[in-house]
Formats: sequence, structure tokens, C-alpha cells
Amino acid sequence: MLLKVLTINIWRYYDWEKRKAELIRFLKEQNADIVFLQEAAYDDRLKEKYNHQVDEINRELDYKWIAFEKEAEMTKWHKDPIDWKMYYGLGILSKYPIKNAEMHILPHVERDKDFGFFHLKIGTDKGDIDLINVHLENTDKGSEEHLKTLLKWCREGNILSIIAGDFNMIKTDTLIGLAGKDFYISYKIKKYFSFMPTEFSHNKKPVTLDYVIANKKRFKIEAIACLKTSASDHFPVVAEIRVK
Repeated sequence: MLLKVLTINIWRYYDWEKRKAELIRFLKEQNADIVFLQEAAYDDRLKEKYNHQVDEINRELDYKWIAFEKEAEMTKWHKDPIDWKMYYGLGILSKYPIKNAEMHILPHVERDKDFGFFHLKIGTDKGDIDLINVHLENTDKGSEEHLKTLLKWCREGNILSIIAGDFNMIKTDTLIGLAGKDFYISYKIKKYFSFMPTEFSHNKKPVTLDYVIANKKRFKIEAIACLKTSASDHFPVVAEIRVK
């Protein structure tokens, strides 16, 4: 069984009217089995139209199973305070039934801001598959500590998973050192840059923040591509993953 998995940080509602059509066009074209979305938003002003941004996107894509959980409250739009409720979180679009989903907020390391991972289980002909959508703290120390915590959680629960998302881990050697023994790692298979700087970003040159990793006992990554698109400031990473 071969799964096509795609991960992209969709950058909340920033410049959304310019980017929405391109994101939907791109996701339709890719037609992935599983789409991992980070920084998908809930905006209280849109609650009469959409449940959240994942729902909004899926009105055009029509995946049968979707899931979304809030991760952190937004109190500012760019640098200006807002007077409405807005959150960003993690979402999944799936061609396979989602059997359960649970959000885990990780302890703060260097930033007083919520980051975490979204654990889901999907049903397939090859049995249940564990998926983990990540958005880790955007500091070197924070992303490292969060990944250590996540990998320990997987080991203790004997969870053989596909983990994808915005690891916020610029130091690729750190990721390979922590996960390379047990996981196939997208960047190790094919080097790429996945984040393009904007006027709002801390990084001022292209870096790699987004990865797909898959437990070697259950999966094998057959192919990796990081594809250019104007849909977000992050470039999506696409993996073809063999389920053993």
C-alpha cells in the first residue's frame, strides 16, 4: 500500500484572498491521500460561514474526513491588537476514515506560546495507521526539546507513526540525530528549503522547517518532493510512503 502524504503550513489568514485559490488549486492537483495542515485558523467573524479554515478549504476539495483542533489564541493581527476571537491550530484532510484525534499542547521552552502535536488514527486495509501533525516551538532549543518529548511519547506508547509538519527545526543535523535511527527522514532522502522569508519572518534567508518522517518498522519513504507554490510562505513537502 502506497500513501501520498502532503504537509504545508498555510500561514493562517495572512493575504488569504490572494492565496486561497492557489492553495486549493495546488491541493486539488496533488490529490494527496493525507494532507497535514499547520497554522490553520479559526476566526470567530467567519463562524456563520465556516467551522474553521480547514472546513473552508475542504468546501472546494471535498475530502470525506477532516479534523481540526485549536492550538493557540491570536491576540494580534501582525502587530495590532484584535477585538475578536481568533485561534490557529492543526488540521488533517484524509481519504481514509479518521477513527480518533487528540491534540497535545507541549510545555513552553523559550517562548510563552502554545505549540504542540495532533495525534490521529486512520483506518486502512493495512490496519490502523498513526499520524502525528506537528507544530513545534520556533526556537532551536524549543524545537529540539519538543521533538525529544514527542519521540519519547511515541516510544512509551509503542506508536509507529508518520510524523509530518512544521518542526521549526533549522538545524537538520539535530533532527537526524534525534530521529534518524528509528525514522526515515525526508531531508536525509532529498535536501530542500521549505521556508521562504517574508517581511514578518525572523529568518531572512531560505531554510528548512518542514519535514515528513516515518517509522522504519511500519513504513518506508519511497520518494520526496518539496514543491514551489505561492500558496504560502512555506513550500509543501510531499512524500510517497510504503506501508509495510
